[in-house]
Amino acid sequence: MYENLTGVQHKSAIVDVTDRCNLRCKHCFYFREEHDSREMNAEEFLEGLAILQKRHNIISMGWSGGEPLYRAEVVQEGAKLFKMNQLFTNGTIPIPRSRHLIPFISLDGTRPFHDEVRGKGTYDKIMENVETTKARPIVFLSTYHRANEGCLEEMVEELSEIGAPVIGLYAMLFTPLKSYKEIKGYQHTTTQKKLDLSWEERDQIIERLFVLKESYPRFLLNEESVLEMMLSENASEATSRCNMPQRTLTLDLNLNRKLPCVLGSDVDCTKCGCPFPYEQEARRRGNKTMLWSLASKF
Repeated sequence: MYENLTGVQHKSAIVDVTDRCNLRCKHCFYFREEHDSREMNAEEFLEGLAILQKRHNIISMGWSGGEPLYRAEVVQEGAKLFKMNQLFTNGTIPIPRSRHLIPFISLDGTRPFHDEVRGKGTYDKIMENVETTKARPIVFLSTYHRANEGCLEEMVEELSEIGAPVIGLYAMLFTPLKSYKEIKGYQHTTTQKKLDLSWEERDQIIERLFVLKESYPRFLLNEESVLEMMLSENASEATSRCNMPQRTLTLDLNLNRKLPCVLGSDVDCTKCGCPFPYEQEARRRGNKTMLWSLASKF
């Protein structure tokens, strides 16, 4: 377990609840190494989180993996330790309702595009679980790359018609690794580099998001100020000033520190597709941003 006793305060944290997952998504950053179920038992894991919460004054926790709902009881019990909680799930496992727990469901296109990236039948399973869950509210997270950017407009239009409990979609971009290697049992690892977007392709997607924001201002949760920071002309300034290691305690499934962030040490931070550095830069320039304020509303 992370043992830094310097007294540094981390108001937020993200933890890998498990290294197990029922999917092998083509763009997933997690399965770039072999995992062998090194999970802590539930009691030890929760005790460790309680210690870290008190030591670092953690207010907000993000529950990740693997697929965190493989250990739904751990997530539900652990969520009681924190004022705000975000559950990052692939949505194919029934979604529990828990106080102060907002589900963020990964959805990467209309049915054919999503199923091509994440597996046949996964789109319909997500929609079934969204329809039956009592969790409120729900946010869709979408990661765009060369395999699914073609359905961007159709996807936003289609999902915007769902209504409650879905309140919106937040669009992200694929974050490439610095280098790729073949991983036994995970055929997609060596093909991930084909998903990487050029700077020109990234900018084209962002410009399309600007247009969609005009038509779906409330459903598309990306703020214009954040999209502006994601453009190639501004991205390097945002990523170079990212303070994720200082602000957020990112932990693996044994509660050890992951640096520089939850994505791990081998990602290409200069082409980060995660919203954090861009939301941070937009806020630094005096703009309000959606992800920072969303959790505090519920």
